[in-house]
Amino acid sequence: MTLLFFGSLILISDPVQSILDVQLSLKPGTLLYLLWLDPPIDVYINVYMFNYTNVDAFTGGTDAKLKLVEVGPYVYKEVLTNHNITLNEANNTISYSPRREYIFVPERSVSDPKVDRIRAPNIPLMGVTTLASSLSVFASLGLSAVAKRLNAQPILEMSVHEYMWGYEDQLVQLAAKFVPSWIDFASFGIMEKLFREGNESNVVNMNLPERKDKFGVKLPNSPRGYTLDSINGERGFSKWQYDAKSNGTMCNRIWGSHDATLFPRDMNAQDAFYIYRRTFCRRLPMRFNTTRTRNGIDAYEFVMAPNVFDSELGNPNSSCFCKNNRCLKKGVGSVSPCYYSIPLAITFPHFMHGDPSLLVPFEGLNPDESRFGSTFVVQPQLGAPMQGTHLRLQANQVVGKVNFNSLMEPFEDMVLPLLWVDLNIDVLSFSLRMLIHGIKWGFHLLQWTAALGMLLAGVYQLCAALMVCFWPSAAQQQFLKVEQAEKGGRPCSLTLAASTLRKSSAVASLQVEQEEQHLLSDGSPSLTPKLPEEA
Repeated sequence: MTLLFFGSLILISDPVQSILDVQLSLKPGTLLYLLWLDPPIDVYINVYMFNYTNVDAFTGGTDAKLKLVEVGPYVYKEVLTNHNITLNEANNTISYSPRREYIFVPERSVSDPKVDRIRAPNIPLMGVTTLASSLSVFASLGLSAVAKRLNAQPILEMSVHEYMWGYEDQLVQLAAKFVPSWIDFASFGIMEKLFREGNESNVVNMNLPERKDKFGVKLPNSPRGYTLDSINGERGFSKWQYDAKSNGTMCNRIWGSHDATLFPRDMNAQDAFYIYRRTFCRRLPMRFNTTRTRNGIDAYEFVMAPNVFDSELGNPNSSCFCKNNRCLKKGVGSVSPCYYSIPLAITFPHFMHGDPSLLVPFEGLNPDESRFGSTFVVQPQLGAPMQGTHLRLQANQVVGKVNFNSLMEPFEDMVLPLLWVDLNIDVLSFSLRMLIHGIKWGFHLLQWTAALGMLLAGVYQLCAALMVCFWPSAAQQQFLKVEQAEKGGRPCSLTLAASTLRKSSAVASLQVEQEEQHLLSDGSPSLTPKLPEEA
C-alpha cells in the first residue's frame, strides 16, 4: 500500500516539474543562477575587415571606384560573467554588472591580425571633418589647418590588430588634451569602441519572471520575465530624445528588450522580442521565422526584418534616429550618439537591404542573403540562445559635407565600410546538451519509470499478501521449497512424509490419553493401552 500510495502521488503531483520550476528560476543557489553567473555558452565574434587597395588611384582620379577586399575572419571568443548581483524584491528585479572579455582564437582565424596589414579609413579625421561642416567658417578653417599641420591622411595603413583594438593618433591626442569632456581617450580602435567601451561599469537592472497569485495566474501589468528595466538608471536613450513621462517610443526605449543571454521559458512559435546591446545603440527587433531541430534539440528561429535600420521622419518608431530633420539612406542606421558623436552607422554586411546607391562607389561588395542574414535561435525549455545563432552587422564611417579639406573631398557624401562582424554560437557544450535533453524528456522519463516501478511493485506485493491470506497450502508449499533450497537437505516428498508421520503419532498419543482418563473415571482395575494400527 505504501508503494501504491507514493507511485500514485508521483503521477499526480509531478515533482520533477516542481523541482525544475525552482531550479530554473533566477534565485541564488539554483541551477539557472549558477549558469547565468558564468554562462557555459561559447560565443564567437568573426571579424571581417575591408582593405582599401586602390586609394591613390581613386583620390588621384584614375579609378572611379574604391576597390575593397574582404580580409578575415579574425575570430575572438567572448567570455561573459556577471558580477555585483543584487536582488530587488520590492520591484521583482535583479541588478548586476556584466563583464565581457575577448580572447583571440588563432585556430579559427585566417591568420595573425598583428602581422596582417590593411589600408582603412581614418575614423577620427573623417569624423571631425564631417562635424566641422556644421560649424562656422572660421572653425572649419581652423580644423582643416590643424589636420594639415598634423599631416592627417584620410586612409591609414596599419596592422589589423591596431585598427581593431587601438592605435595612437595625433588628432585624437590633441582632442583629448583640449576637449577632455568630449574625447576622454588617447588611442582609438573600432572594435575597442564597439565592444569594450564601458565594460564592467554598466549596471543593468533586469525584470525577474512575472509574479503570480495563489492560483498560479500571472499578475496583470507585470513586465515580461528577463526583460531589461534600465541600464545605469536610464530606461531609454536620452541621446535619442527618450521621454520618461511618456515611457518613450519604440524608437528610443531600452526597457522591454533582452540582453540576448536569457529569455522566458513560456515563449511560443508566434513570439517576437527586442535585443539590446550598447554596440547597436538601439533595440533590434526579432520576429519569429520557423521552428527547427538540431541534434535532437527543439528551437525557435527568429530573424531581423530587412527594414530594421531604416528611419523616417513620419514614423514615430524610427523618427528619433533622424538628426536635424535629416535621415540617413535606406538601410543605414546612425549610432553616432553612442560613440562621441562620431558619425558612425550600422548596416547589414555589404549594404544588404540598403539603398542601391550605397554600392555605387565601390567594387568588391556583394550582398548575399544566404551569407549575411541574421538569425537568432532560442531553446524554449531552457530559455537560452543556442547553436545556429548568427547576428551579422557592419560598422561604417559616414562622411558628410566636406569644407576646406582637399584630401577629404573625394570621399564626400559617402558611407565607407569599416568591418562587419558575425556574433555566433556554432556548438553547445556536452553538459548543456544533456541538461536540455533532461529538461525536455529525460527527467520526466525517470519520474515515470520510478512511479510505474512503485505501482507494479505495490501490486505484486499486494497480490502476494492476498495469496498468503486465502491460499495457505499453496503458500506453505512455496515456503517449504524455499526452506529446502536454503538448507540443501532432503527432498520435498520425504519432508512431507516425515511431517505426516509425526502428525499421526501425535494424534495416536492424544487418543490414548483420552481413553486412560475415561477408564480411570469408570474405576477399571487395569489399563490396556490400545496401540495404533499400523499404517
